[in-house]
Parts: sequence; structure tokens; C-alpha cells
Amino acid sequence: MSEIITRVDETVKKYDMLEQGNFVVVGVSGGADSMLLLWYLLKRQKQYNLRILVANVEHGIRGEESLSDTEFVKGFCKKNNVQFKSLSVNAPKEAKALSMGIEEYSRKIRYEFFSSFSPDKIATAHNLSDNVETFIFRAVRGTSPRGLASISPVRDNIIRPLIEISSAEIRDFCNQNGIKYRIDSTNLCNDYARNSIRNSVVPVLREINPSFENNISSLIEAISSDCDCLDCQAEECFCDLYNNGVLDKSKLRLYHPSIVKRVLVKLFEINSLPIDRVHIGEVYSLLFKNGKVQIKGKCFAVSDKNSIRIALIENDMPLKAEIVNKKVISKSEFLTNGELLLKQFAFYCDCDKISGNICVRSRQSGDTISPAKRNCTKSLKKLFNELKIDVEKRATVPVLCDDVGVIGVYGYCVDERVRVKDDTSRVLLFNIHLEDNN
Repeated sequence: MSEIITRVDETVKKYDMLEQGNFVVVGVSGGADSMLLLWYLLKRQKQYNLRILVANVEHGIRGEESLSDTEFVKGFCKKNNVQFKSLSVNAPKEAKALSMGIEEYSRKIRYEFFSSFSPDKIATAHNLSDNVETFIFRAVRGTSPRGLASISPVRDNIIRPLIEISSAEIRDFCNQNGIKYRIDSTNLCNDYARNSIRNSVVPVLREINPSFENNISSLIEAISSDCDCLDCQAEECFCDLYNNGVLDKSKLRLYHPSIVKRVLVKLFEINSLPIDRVHIGEVYSLLFKNGKVQIKGKCFAVSDKNSIRIALIENDMPLKAEIVNKKVISKSEFLTNGELLLKQFAFYCDCDKISGNICVRSRQSGDTISPAKRNCTKSLKKLFNELKIDVEKRATVPVLCDDVGVIGVYGYCVDERVRVKDDTSRVLLFNIHLEDNN
């Protein structure tokens, strides 16, 4: 038995790719990789009692050449009595309509087509060289360690039996064993980044070290193993520290940053939020301070003394509130009936210190207040932090202003400028009616 086939057998067994009686959809383009994959699965069909269906997608990119590839695969299947299904699309046109790259759209449509047959397994012909090219591409573009793990041998029901065989070995085997295949002419041009890596970068690396593909493959396997270990630890940490939508920040800080960031990724995932390094880094910084970070639209990561959570905050929504039960009395009446009046009214101030009209609104950037009898001025943000007002509720706290500035925070404090003092003649009292601000 050929060494190549023995290695493919070992890969299949190592990753438990096939089980008895599996229905396998094989993605076959007609190239050497996919033709060897199909050839191998047909050789192992009886051993595993496989039902095999060949699926081919013609992307409408290479004209007659692409159509000929489909006919080539169809002819092979007819000759070998293999079930064959094909799909033709205009990938450039449809990708543009969806604002997607051609490669991205083509990959999406392929897997959707493969999955439409409800197979137990989807077999694709990704090989070691593809994996190395993906590693280089992602490393240059920028990615996470998990991204550097590149193409997984098994993902869900997708299997890649050739993942440990190089493209050169595949071509040699096909040529030596009479396995016919088609050559994609677009692989020879450098219009795509991946082709540039394959045609320009890889040859240079091979000159430096002829075994570089195997070395990078070993590195990919090590990275993948380490990521699996860290992901398992992060999953346990998340289960321990996440309760009722809240992460225990004080305990999370005790873990290594690699675990913490994976826990934050999990937090993003369960809230269906887009994951990127910038946002994960910003939320990570909230471990060491209170505040919020906007993730998407009205969705924020919110941090207080002991927790981090995802919350919807209506920052730009105008506060729906009005002043009601307004009353002006003399200071002497206020002093006489103060206890009763304070049960009836939530806010009071020196009526004659008000400049212009009073308005009610949400806090704004730059708002400051001098809390009564505290001999200081501070931002409303700092005041709200001191008062421990939840970040997601701050937009609904009524801020009272006149033509000069903030005169009070309803339900919390009055500004020194308008507080009732010894020289006060008249006292203004009122309540605020808050409409539903949801």
C-alpha cells in the first residue's frame, strides 16, 4: 500500500472522520486534490459501507474552462457509477449584489450546496499546503491564535482527509497512479492574495528550508492543541463566574489574560455580538475600572465595582419628562411646614436664583454640578459613579437645568447655586412626571 494512502488512513482514524454507514457528500472540482480525495473514498467505500455523493459547484468565473471541469467530474462519476449533483452560479455578479468578496461568496455557496443534501459528513480536499498558505495569509493580515490554527481537520460534520498531505505529494501520487485531473489556470496568476502566497512566497520559504511546510504544519497542530486547552479552561471559568447575565469581575481578574479574553469572547457569543480584538481589548480594560464600552449600536459592555455585563443603553433617546405640581411659597411657610412639604414634593430650590426657564433632560457630555454644602464641583459622570447609579439607567435620570446650567439631579441632589439658604425669600417646589422611556 502506498505511503500516501497509509498517511491518509492514519489521518482519518486519528480524527475519527468516518463511521460505518456514513452518507458522505464529497466536494469535487476536478483538480488533483479533489480527484485524489474521491479516489480514496471510493477505495474505502466498502470498508466503511459509505454512501457517496459527488457535489460540484461551477462558479461562473472561468467560462468554458470551468464548464469543462464540471463535465470532467460528471464523466468520472458516470464511469464509476457514483451519484453526481452540480450547481452553476454567477459568483462575481451575485457576490457584488451581496457586497461580498468573490472568494467569500463562493465558499458560502459551496457549503450551502453541500449541506442541502443533509449528509452525515462533508468531505473537502483541503491539504497541508492549503493549511500552510492559510497560516501565512492570516499571520500577515492579523489574527488570533485560534485563527492561526488555520484549517481544522474536522469542523462539525466537515472532514478533510488530505489535511496532512502536501499538494506536491498529491500531484505526484495522481501522476504515478493514473488519476486524471484538471488544472485551474487561475492558480497561475497572482490576482488573489492566496495565489501570490502560493506562487511567490512559498517558493522562497522552500528554498530556505525544504521542510518548511511540515514544520509549519507541526506548529499549527501545537497552536490548535494549546487553543483547545485554553478554550476548555475558559469554558469552565465562564460557567463558574457567569450568572443571570453578569460576569463576576472581581474573580475574573484572578485568571490569566488568555483565559479572561476567551471568557469575554464567550460573553460576546451568547449575546450574538460581533467579535474583534479591538472590542475584546476595550472590554478587558473594564476589569480594572468602572464604565462602559459601546460594542454595537445601543449595545454596551458595562462595568461596575463587581461585575461586567452586556446592556442596552438608550444614549441618544430624549428624556420624556415634565414638571408637575409646581408651587412657590415663602421661606417662612417652608420652614413651618417643611416636613409635610417634603413628603409631597421631590425637589425644591431658591426660586429667585433660577435664571430663565427650567428644563428637564438627560445628562450631557460636559455637565457639571456643585452639590449643595460640599464645596466642590464635579462632572455628572463622577457624581453618578459616586451614587452608584447603574450605567444603563443613567440616561433616564432627570437632570434639571436653567439658562445658566445644571441646578440639580432629580431625586439625588441640588446645586449649591440654587439651594435654600439664609437669604432665600421664596422657595420653588415641584415634582417630575416621567413617561415610559423604553
